[in-house]
Amino acid sequence: MPGAYREALASVTRNRNLRLAQSSSFSAWTGEFLFLTAMTVYAFDTDGAVGVGVVGFLRVLPATVALPWLGALADRVPRRRLLVGTCGLRAATAAGAGLAAAADQPTAVYALLTVSTVCHAAYRPVLGALLPTLCTTPEELAGVNAVRAVLDGLAALVGPLLAAALLAQASPAAAFAAVALLSGVAGVLAAGLRYESGRPAAGAPAERTRVVADVVDGLRELRRHPRAAEVIVLGGVQCVVRGALTVLAVVVAVDVTDLGRPGVGLLWAAFGVGGLVAATASIGAAGSARLGTLFGAGIALWGVPLVVVGLVTSSSVAVGAFLVVGAANALVDVTGFTLLQRLVPDRTLARVLALTEAVFSLTVALGSLVVPLLVSALGDTGALAVTGCLLPVAVAARWAALRAIDADIGTRRDRILLLRRVGMLRLLPVPAIEGLALRLRRIRVPARTDVFRAGDPGDDFYVVESGSVAVVADGREIRRLGPGDAFGEIALLRSVPRTATVRALVDTELAALSGPQFVAAVTGFSATSSTAEQLVRGYLTEDLHRHAVPPRPDPDSSPDPA
Repeated sequence: MPGAYREALASVTRNRNLRLAQSSSFSAWTGEFLFLTAMTVYAFDTDGAVGVGVVGFLRVLPATVALPWLGALADRVPRRRLLVGTCGLRAATAAGAGLAAAADQPTAVYALLTVSTVCHAAYRPVLGALLPTLCTTPEELAGVNAVRAVLDGLAALVGPLLAAALLAQASPAAAFAAVALLSGVAGVLAAGLRYESGRPAAGAPAERTRVVADVVDGLRELRRHPRAAEVIVLGGVQCVVRGALTVLAVVVAVDVTDLGRPGVGLLWAAFGVGGLVAATASIGAAGSARLGTLFGAGIALWGVPLVVVGLVTSSSVAVGAFLVVGAANALVDVTGFTLLQRLVPDRTLARVLALTEAVFSLTVALGSLVVPLLVSALGDTGALAVTGCLLPVAVAARWAALRAIDADIGTRRDRILLLRRVGMLRLLPVPAIEGLALRLRRIRVPARTDVFRAGDPGDDFYVVESGSVAVVADGREIRRLGPGDAFGEIALLRSVPRTATVRALVDTELAALSGPQFVAAVTGFSATSSTAEQLVRGYLTEDLHRHAVPPRPDPDSSPDPA
């Protein structure tokens, strides 16, 4: 594990784009936690408990309504541009809120804070949809999600501390100004991202911008990818319990144990420590193919400690339980978002992630509303036990589906490892290589059988999984290919008939990809296109000089069928 940990962490830190994205995220989320603290204090000072309630409403409902539309927009416009734009608008509105607070204009403050919250709500799904494009392997993607969880935990610590210092030494207006600064920094860092989006295939029809239809299509996407829907449904159930925990934490500290009111902070501190430790540890598990069952285990571990607290009403047990729940929360975040990023196509990923955030926000609110009714009906310990049991039961009911996700991810991993052995495909970003892996077909070729003959039309691209093949031209063998070697690209990239015959020397298994899919992937990115062009040019140059080399007999000892 230490070696895997170092390798995963190194793959994240040596990628310039990922460093910029993580730094931007840390700045944005530090500003968000600072913002939440300062906004709550301002509302309480201005309008008391009613003001805090109004702020809570303004934080959740407008952002939840806006998220699906913002997600659809992120699938239509460059995601970097949207990140920079939302950070810039948040900086402007937070600065305006600071000026309004200094001028004692609470209505303007609330309005600007609402717009600022909506801007930040778009940040997470847009960045989440962009990260796969910045990664070249699924392991790197899982690692970057783990690092992001660690940084989010640090932001949750640094933001409130910074808010406390600013509120003690200055005023809410100064805190809002700091939010504006942090948001501006996040936008500048996002503007530094340099990546290449895949170019559309030649002849592909131009898509019209239909934001409303795109929102609806985001829902349909979940029907087309039921395994992603499984992740969202289980995550939504977990968020119901998460919302309930905001109330139950007070119940546990004040009524169930003798921690008292200060114990609420202690419980949430334990939650944060558990999250940081688990997020850090999960970096080393970046290469696991068992993301589905790890996700389910994290959700189940969210509930079991609450049952234990309901049965054993001890202060130390309660603190330990919140430590475990925090660790489970980090595991769910890392595995859940990685699964969605891999199970949903890149073209609709932003809208699905935005819909997911909206669903999670609503279910958190639902949990916080329902749990007081449970406490009233079942008592403190009964409410803890029932709430805690919900998640293990949900995971048990969907365990077979989670195992199926693992099988799917395992198959993809094997196919991606095979494709990564092909030099021209090695630099493809995760969405592109994953898309190719999903479209691979397996072909078995008996020994001494032609895969294709010189002069045949080019239709497929092939990678040798097992066995070996000979490339035959002008009646002689010019090269042999084994596992991990590829062939068939010349006819596809140059739009010419096959230039040689390829014959299986032994029983051979091939992974085949249709010509249009291969060409679209390779020519869609400048790095892969350049590599492929150099490879093809090299082969054609070899063909020109082939007659100067003493011939090696055809393995079939028969004339070339061309």
